[in-house]
Amino acid sequence: MKEIQERKIGVFAFQGSYRIGRGKKRPGKAPLFNESWYKAYKEVWSTIEKSTQKINSDIFARISEDLKSYVSSINYDDLSGEIPTAILLTGVNLPDHGALFQMLARKFQDITSHIAIMQQRDSYSLKNMMEETVFQLINNSRNNRTEIQKNHCTSSMLNAWYQEYGSNTPLLIIIPDFESFSAEILQNFILILSVYSKTIKFVLIFGVATAVHAAHRSLPHHVTSKLRVQVFQAPSQVKSLSGVLDGTVLSTETPFKLTGRAFQLLTDIFLFYDFSVNGFLQGYKMCMFQHFYAKNINSLCCNGDNIGSRISALRSEDLDEIKKLKSIAEYVRKLPVTKRDSLNDEEFKELLSTLINQVHTFTRTFQITLKCLHHLTSDLPNAPLGKQLREVYAKAVSCAITESQEYKECLQYLGFISKEELLTKLDAMKNIIEISTEEKLLADVKLDLEKYREAIRNASPEVTKENTEVVDAGEKLNRAQLKEKLLKLSKKHSISPYKQAQTDVINYLDQKVFSIYLKNPALLPGSEIFFFNDGNAVKHHIVGSPRAAIHTGLNNPQAYLDCSCCTVTSQQPIVETMPDLSLIYKLHLEGRRLINMYDWLQSFLAIVCPDQSGEERREVDPELQARFTRAVAELQFLGFIKSSRKKTDHVMRLTWGCS
Repeated sequence: MKEIQERKIGVFAFQGSYRIGRGKKRPGKAPLFNESWYKAYKEVWSTIEKSTQKINSDIFARISEDLKSYVSSINYDDLSGEIPTAILLTGVNLPDHGALFQMLARKFQDITSHIAIMQQRDSYSLKNMMEETVFQLINNSRNNRTEIQKNHCTSSMLNAWYQEYGSNTPLLIIIPDFESFSAEILQNFILILSVYSKTIKFVLIFGVATAVHAAHRSLPHHVTSKLRVQVFQAPSQVKSLSGVLDGTVLSTETPFKLTGRAFQLLTDIFLFYDFSVNGFLQGYKMCMFQHFYAKNINSLCCNGDNIGSRISALRSEDLDEIKKLKSIAEYVRKLPVTKRDSLNDEEFKELLSTLINQVHTFTRTFQITLKCLHHLTSDLPNAPLGKQLREVYAKAVSCAITESQEYKECLQYLGFISKEELLTKLDAMKNIIEISTEEKLLADVKLDLEKYREAIRNASPEVTKENTEVVDAGEKLNRAQLKEKLLKLSKKHSISPYKQAQTDVINYLDQKVFSIYLKNPALLPGSEIFFFNDGNAVKHHIVGSPRAAIHTGLNNPQAYLDCSCCTVTSQQPIVETMPDLSLIYKLHLEGRRLINMYDWLQSFLAIVCPDQSGEERREVDPELQARFTRAVAELQFLGFIKSSRKKTDHVMRLTWGCS
């Protein structure tokens, strides 16, 4: 009986507690769900999720509407046997293409319910591809009246089913990853569909990552002649990221903000690694969780309407923790001594409410002004501040942007633009302020922009003639006086009214707008509650370090196994109860470039069987030898060693510096 139980257990380390007939218990609500920080986290994340979904639908709305219009406007009488085909160019940097085509399939449900999405894993042969296509077209429809097994799905059966139940609706076949399919299978598949194209209304949609030439390379002329192709272009992922940032980090509706190293980390991963908007959002979510987790004081990271109730719910321990924040402690230290000494909890709550409202107000004006600066400088030569809003934001939250060399270059470039271009930029800035929900905060700026715009519009670009002062030949001047007068005359030059108005508006924007509203908001008192910039805290969660993880696991297995039997110390770095792979790894670190297998085996036996460590073992227990052989094979699979051609009884070490 015991032997039967052991066979049943197999390789599983634990038998488990579940038994047949025992009812499953529904897990209770975790205690953290009732914490104030978790409620604040869920509230902010739900806002971001809704905003992201709306942005993605808006970004892909045009392409989905174009495809729907194309499919619904097909006139099959004019096709003469050709299959209408849409080629959607997604670009090589669209890792979220699966979600895109799933969204398109949902959009097409209004036109037809007979939709098949073909993947390369389901199309390793022509027979399999045809069966999968027919199966999805028939069984995935909403008004399906019959269930058909996959092994019965053939093209002739599809034709018979369509004549009986198809109700003259088009059959849509989507191939999201065209390049991954076998060219020969695709050619035969299209030729089979063309045979029935006069009796069945087919529509093909190909997702092509590279260019239209990829379709021509895979499909010869006698196949493409069966298709009537129209090309569509999907929006780029960089545009999608810009839209997501506008709705999250750069939105006035989201209280949580990324700054500094954390923001740079996520954008770098997107631009230089995967171009995945979904990956960016998951990284953003990780930053949020790192910011909120187990910190009740961060429950104040909310919209302005809820600040009063959140502050009232704070405990005295939370208030003490807020007082320890660097910006708050520095602000309280600057208060008068009498006020600082008499500051009780109620007065501190009032002060905290004032400071948080100031952060809210300044953040809103900061984001609006930042968009104005971006529209003003994004199309300047070489774009010193960057062409994307995220680039301007990254500079503004990392340093004093108005003191940077790039900002000064932009002001110089603005002095050379034409009158029409400057008026267009001022109109764009005015519209940004008008469409924002915080228009009243920048009402004075809006009025001043209107005045400067009117002055520039009425200013003449022609230089007015003035009486030029000349040096009188009869005037007695020494050399120093003559030099000084000539220098003053050289500095005097006539400028046009437009040039003067242009200089005035640039100076106004620099001194009265950007220098005031574009200060780094992360330096405000209480900004730690809203801004997260610790990129190192989330880097190991987002960016994997497989080599470091493997070394840690092999060198100190207790870090992952969490067991007391594998505890290592500086006096005893190798323990016999360690896994065999860890023992072999530690012994290999002590070897040179070439490791003798016999010596390695003897060292391994000396550890696992310390009783006979003083004797050289010619006769080795087969079980111990099998354990050693398996551990060496696993170490070779991990890439630490390889067999040597110089000496057959040696292996070559491939890594150095890990010990």
